[in-house]
Amino acid sequence: MGTSSGRVEDVMTPDPITIGSGTSVAVAYLMMRERGFRHLPVVDDGKLVGILSVTDIGHAGAKVQSVREQPVSAIMTREPMTIRPDTAVEVAAATMASRKFNCLLVTEGDSLVGIVTTYDLLDALARRIRTEG
Repeated sequence: MGTSSGRVEDVMTPDPITIGSGTSVAVAYLMMRERGFRHLPVVDDGKLVGILSVTDIGHAGAKVQSVREQPVSAIMTREPMTIRPDTAVEVAAATMASRKFNCLLVTEGDSLVGIVTTYDLLDALARRIRTEG
């Protein structure tokens, strides 16, 4: 690890956009489509309570009106796996690979401070290869 891109905080997206658990699936889905997001952290009163993915919406039925009217709390993943900002990039990558996750939420205590995706980790790895190679 000869470069400064060794920790999650160096490659994560800080202060990610979030939604509340009472947000409707339809609103969340529209926000995700407009912004090109595959995941949205769910935060209530400053506390991380879940994560919503495009896959969650697809499984629930993105086109079904009764699903679209539900709050995201009905289909989100509760108590998502999180990591700390000072976690090594390699540990985050191994965790994501072994669990088949496409992102991890970065927290300090109950507070969400960032999100790291497979793209972020691949980008960090590519930069490392270019600088060390």
